[in-house]
Amino acid sequence: MGLTVVITGSSQGVGLEAAKILLTEGHTVIHACRNQERAQVAADGAGGGIPLVCDLADFSSIRAFAATLKASPYGKIDVLCLNAGMSPSPQATKPKLTKDGYEECIGTNHLGHFLLANLLQDQLVEGARIVVTASSIHDPKAPGGNIGGNNGATLGDLSGLGIRLDREPNNDTETLPVMIDGSMEYSGTKVYKDSKLCNILFCREALKRWGGVGIKVRSFSPGFIPTSGLFRVPREQSWIKVALFASFMRLLGVAVPVEVGGARMAYMVTSNDVEIPSGSFFSAPGGSRAITKADGFQDHPVSGEAQNDALASQLWEASAKVVGL
Repeated sequence: MGLTVVITGSSQGVGLEAAKILLTEGHTVIHACRNQERAQVAADGAGGGIPLVCDLADFSSIRAFAATLKASPYGKIDVLCLNAGMSPSPQATKPKLTKDGYEECIGTNHLGHFLLANLLQDQLVEGARIVVTASSIHDPKAPGGNIGGNNGATLGDLSGLGIRLDREPNNDTETLPVMIDGSMEYSGTKVYKDSKLCNILFCREALKRWGGVGIKVRSFSPGFIPTSGLFRVPREQSWIKVALFASFMRLLGVAVPVEVGGARMAYMVTSNDVEIPSGSFFSAPGGSRAITKADGFQDHPVSGEAQNDALASQLWEASAKVVGL
């Protein structure tokens, strides 16, 4: 019997490629995309599935999606794939905002998925899996983890989480932090790495809170895929630079085709708990096209900060307040 799989951000990139594989294998795919046009693109491109709207940069849209799904024939979910993501321009010095007034990258990649997972937790069947598309660059010690981003991901004291940036300062001397660690200086590169660290910490805390009711949590790095939808903002600003960069990374043997990332996600979705134990973070060396554990796509240790249980709990509680849970 096939699985019912929800995938956020399945209109392109890794999510689309995974959806193609899963549909071919006989599973039901629910495309959760930021608008109806993108959802239909996902269904058409994947060769099927149910197109629904879920804008992760809009809390009201996430709540509406969860309500629609609960009332549908597909309300019982076997696998929830928290996959969608965005990366600001590396040159960005000011943040773009979500519909609710929060910094866009953390707001979409972390807060949006956090809210969605909590709203759908009761809809997950016994033994259900949450699959999170993370990245090795959450770790400053990993290749690329400390490049162009103030020495890599760190969340500090979380004093910048949940700051409404769409309001005016309370007085002439107030300065609002624009980074989750409380920094007043925005870095488009670091904020993406911070969001991936949030993803790993979410998995750690979700396993602690929901593991007792049978929910399995696993995360993975799809590999460096410069052609994916993740880089749509930099491409809009200079597609020539992005194309040259992608070509250079391929020549270095670091980049992998988007099909590899999609196959890795499909593997994370369908593999049993012996193959992929709950709490695992699967990754492969840069440039590797490994898709299974036997090929070299395997469980890897996460960063030191990502193993901080107190921080994971603090992030969860703070995030719950921001999204209104």
